[in-house]
Amino acid sequence: MNWIKTRWKILTIILALFLWAAWYARPVDVYGLASGMEELDYMSLSLSELGENHKDYPFKDFSPEDPEWDTALEAIESLSFHRPPWNVVLQFVPKRRITGRVTHEGDQHLTLFLREQGRGYIQIQFFIDEWMYYSPHSNRNLTLWVEGSREAGEGLAESLRPLLE
Repeated sequence: MNWIKTRWKILTIILALFLWAAWYARPVDVYGLASGMEELDYMSLSLSELGENHKDYPFKDFSPEDPEWDTALEAIESLSFHRPPWNVVLQFVPKRRITGRVTHEGDQHLTLFLREQGRGYIQIQFFIDEWMYYSPHSNRNLTLWVEGSREAGEGLAESLRPLLE
């Protein structure tokens, strides 16, 4: 009888972990990534075109009073992110550096810093074909999944590029 109770407890724990992982990896928008934020009041954008013809666009800050605000906000809010469940574990694993990534003509690095005064901030990056966000809780970058990762990042960069020129 104890064996059956133990088996049910283990199955219940596994089911709970599975349900939590499915909930954590669900699609979220930028506000879902940054818990507590409801309406942005500041954003800073940076874009670099990588490769032989490297070009850095200057950082540009936006506030709701700027005419470009709505265009930038709409592009950012249209994204849908998924957080891998193992991000929770990665927060406690020592950081390691990845170096030596080869860049090609047309690769891009986009950095978005988004804030709501008094509620928090989030930094999101797209680098070549990967997405990540900065977690202030663990003081490190964590992985994000975006459907059509490279295409979504390049599309976002294309829509924001005119605002940075």
